[in-house]
Amino acid sequence: MRTIVYILVLGVLILVQTALSNFIGIFGVKPDLPLVFALCMAMVKNEKAGALMGLMNGFIEDILFGRFLGLNTIAKSIAGYVVGLGSRNLYKGRVIITMVLVFTGSVIFNFLFTTIAFLTGELIHPWRYFLPITIASSLINMFVSPLIYIGTYRMERFFDYYFDIKY
Repeated sequence: MRTIVYILVLGVLILVQTALSNFIGIFGVKPDLPLVFALCMAMVKNEKAGALMGLMNGFIEDILFGRFLGLNTIAKSIAGYVVGLGSRNLYKGRVIITMVLVFTGSVIFNFLFTTIAFLTGELIHPWRYFLPITIASSLINMFVSPLIYIGTYRMERFFDYYFDIKY
């Protein structure tokens, strides 16, 4: 049941991101809503859930938009795992902690994406665009993260309550 809901939420976030990308972008950079969802899932649950959500997210995006499979999949799953591992012993109720962790996860994702794309020959001069795009997209993801974190937290709390009572 949870897996179906997670896939539906990822599908809706990917749809919102692609359909509204012209309206929600700032200076040509748009938030990566599915990545923020994967990072929030890593904070709410654990590093395994973050890695799995990043894997599903990256795989769906690679199928839909990528030139080959694996670039988004590897980068997003590692970013989800690292954020989940880093947030294991933190109190995650404060908004600033959520924002800092999403900013860090976005920087990790962009670094891994750029490195893998350079090593596979997808980018020729990656470091010229790395800092402006990374900082801008990480800041946008950081400002969107409290809304997605609240939704993810409430969804997980509902699932925990529902499955504890019913089963």
